[in-house]
Amino acid sequence: MKEDKFIKDNAPVWKNLEETLNKLKSKGLKKIERNELEGFISNYNLACAHLSYSRTNFGSTNTTEYLNRLVSSAHSYIYTAKSSTFKNLIKFFLWDFPTLVRQNSKLLLLSTSFFLLGTLLSFVFTAISPENAAAFLPQNIVENINFENNSSAAWEGPVESTFILTNNIRVGFLAFSFGVTLGIGTAWVLIYNGFMLGTLGALAYLKGYNLKFWSLILPHGVLELFAIFVCGAAGLLIGYALIHPGAYSRKDAFITHGKTAIQLVCGTIPIFFVAGFIEGFITPRGIAPELKLLFALLSLILLSIYLALPILREWRHEKKSQGSLY
Repeated sequence: MKEDKFIKDNAPVWKNLEETLNKLKSKGLKKIERNELEGFISNYNLACAHLSYSRTNFGSTNTTEYLNRLVSSAHSYIYTAKSSTFKNLIKFFLWDFPTLVRQNSKLLLLSTSFFLLGTLLSFVFTAISPENAAAFLPQNIVENINFENNSSAAWEGPVESTFILTNNIRVGFLAFSFGVTLGIGTAWVLIYNGFMLGTLGALAYLKGYNLKFWSLILPHGVLELFAIFVCGAAGLLIGYALIHPGAYSRKDAFITHGKTAIQLVCGTIPIFFVAGFIEGFITPRGIAPELKLLFALLSLILLSIYLALPILREWRHEKKSQGSLY
């Protein structure tokens, strides 16, 4: 890219960054609206990428010197804005993460659809003939499935919980990281994991263990699958940025959307931990299947309330602002 075109394409970002910088210098950080601050941070990240590109391709030109001054001026404010405190961490998990999930609901729905597609296909084919299970699961796993085993005496809660948690986070990380394959790898991870659930569900159905099977899956599965779907949405967001960068270069789009994707993945970490605890300490216990399913329903209700917190907060603020008019 020639320097003139580089300047023309990216000047609006630099101008916005300068305008916010001037506002910060005159009014201070506390007077800046949250959306302005988020835009400032995003433009700063883009300007850093532009500076790196300018240094590499244009050398010590006026453009490089200008970007260096701009980035240096913004750095101290960015450092302050990004300071990690316990209060900010709580705010992220209570408000920011649910808001991000809602803003990326279409990708979350697509991520869920890939998983359900794999689940439905494997369930139907396995239900038609149990021999088809080997097409979706390793043969040794199929041969060793025993729905009649009710013993949890050999179950070591802490050990099993740690193993399960590690595996679930691995699946979520794979779904996210494979977004760099234009989202194709992410889709496959989701479909493949759907294969496993659908196949096991079909085998349980054929052997008459529906209630027991789902009572072993859903108590932890509600949270676990949601976290995996969110990681899948993060991976699809990366893929979308690479396929459709919009007004930005693919590199800049990758940086901008990558930040959001990482935040989505980070938000799932506590959810994975809770799901791992449930799977390690509650799921294997000799509790009535009906109670386990009731627990799963309660988990779903609490998760729905958690995701609705930002909406409820906005609604409350709107009511207050309306009330202040009278």
